[in-house]
Amino acid sequence: MITIIGSGKVGGAAALFTALKKLDEQILLLDVVKGLPQGEAMDLNHSLSELGIDVEIIGSNDYSDMKNSKIVVVVAGSGRKPGMTRMDLLKINAGVVKDVVENIKKYSKDSFIIPVTNPLDPMAHIAYKVSGFSRNRIFGMGNMLDISRFTQFIHEATGYSRQSIRALVIGQHGENMLPLMRFSSVSGIPLISLTFSVLSSLLRLCLNPAIFVSGLL
Repeated sequence: MITIIGSGKVGGAAALFTALKKLDEQILLLDVVKGLPQGEAMDLNHSLSELGIDVEIIGSNDYSDMKNSKIVVVVAGSGRKPGMTRMDLLKINAGVVKDVVENIKKYSKDSFIIPVTNPLDPMAHIAYKVSGFSRNRIFGMGNMLDISRFTQFIHEATGYSRQSIRALVIGQHGENMLPLMRFSSVSGIPLISLTFSVLSSLLRLCLNPAIFVSGLL
């Protein structure tokens, strides 16, 4: 079983993507809000039935239901509001993640943990410290999201197929991330070949994409 803790937009999307990829036969959506994970699970299962996908999504408010999960994705916590940085969420979400990880340790002591809650890097460190798990069982998803966003911005700027784009971003999941223009390419041609104005625009978009997204939602 794969457990996703947090049943908002990101948690629901993660559950659907996991089901579509058939990564496990059973997915647990867990949330402290009564009825929220149950309703989300019901809605997602209707979609899976239409597609003929035999994966069961279950909604619950009880941590004990996650017993013996193989993978636990932590999405719980507050999201960014317009004008906020990821680090502004540190005090708000640190306690939430600490409580969540204590329950993971209690009910799924052999699991792998994937923190998603912002600020991602400190939350991954909290998960590591609180769980006592070895470091190869804690995977922050930060740069994967950064790379997918960078790929989209390159696609929009050049008009080339996403399949022909190779993007690379390293460092913190936040304003201090580092897009590597020289090691990113379109059809094998390094991005550094683009004009300075295009590169500057890509850099600006890559460093602050969530600000634009949260400002529109």
